[in-house]
Amino acid sequence: MRPLNIHRHRILANLMVVLTIGVAACSTDSSRSSSLLDGIGVIPGNDFVGQATLPPTLAASIKFPPIQGPLVGSVAKGNRLLVIGDSIIASTASRYGGEMCRALLPLGWQVAVEAEPSRFVQFGREVLRARLSDGWDASVVFLGTNYTGQIDKYTSDLTAIVTSLKPRPVLLLTTSLFRDRQNEVNGAIAKVAAANNNVSVLDWAMVSSQAGVLNRDKIHPSPDGRAVLVTAIGKGLGSAPTQQGKCLASTFTDDSAGADVLPDVTNTVDNGVTTTQVQSSGTTSAVASIAPSTESSSLVPTTSSAIVTTTTP
Repeated sequence: MRPLNIHRHRILANLMVVLTIGVAACSTDSSRSSSLLDGIGVIPGNDFVGQATLPPTLAASIKFPPIQGPLVGSVAKGNRLLVIGDSIIASTASRYGGEMCRALLPLGWQVAVEAEPSRFVQFGREVLRARLSDGWDASVVFLGTNYTGQIDKYTSDLTAIVTSLKPRPVLLLTTSLFRDRQNEVNGAIAKVAAANNNVSVLDWAMVSSQAGVLNRDKIHPSPDGRAVLVTAIGKGLGSAPTQQGKCLASTFTDDSAGADVLPDVTNTVDNGVTTTQVQSSGTTSAVASIAPSTESSSLVPTTSSAIVTTTTP
């Protein structure tokens, strides 16, 4: 019986070695996961972990709500992405800070930003008339900050936009609640999303309500807030089906209506290296991104200043 006992002891010893290695491996994996999760954002209820681009001043405090609907990348057929918006989106375009491309290219998206200041929802239809045939696989639409108060017209135009984009998936963003009537806009966005199965919704109203995201006008993102905006959009998109990210040229670049809204940009070239300085400064207003309307009497002057410098070869 002694040989059997020796054999049994050997089996137990081997088993203990395996368990010890397994525990060590789990401990290593856990430690590694913990370190990998530092600076990584996870959307509750969605199977997406994306690289965070949040500045240190906001990284620990910003919370992102679950995306309402599927992640765009999980249903898109390709990686060509059309982003449509007003001054809020324009401020992240390559001609300014370039945050949109920097956030989305690592996820594999080929990104065109078509955004101009003081544009109403019908601007989206104008963009699609000019660019829909260029072969897009998905779209982000953020239009509603500029709102005439005609909710039926807004709903009709937004419906036309998402219908034109079908069957491509569309990510719609709600607006910040800087005035009561924006609740009408966000309600219409929810209604359109419920009626169209190609639409997901990012609750920018919730994200932008957090400290440090918006300027004091409660409309435009602060310099750090622009990083929050593109990170939130990246979370709503998820990874593209293919991984060949690229920043595409924009067609709509008329910023004449946004002199007091969009960041000041200065480009300098030294030894072949271009340095872009993006400065948010000067006087803005509570309706600065809103096209001229009867609400112009509600201007509330504010000031902000910050510089973000990026260098590219």
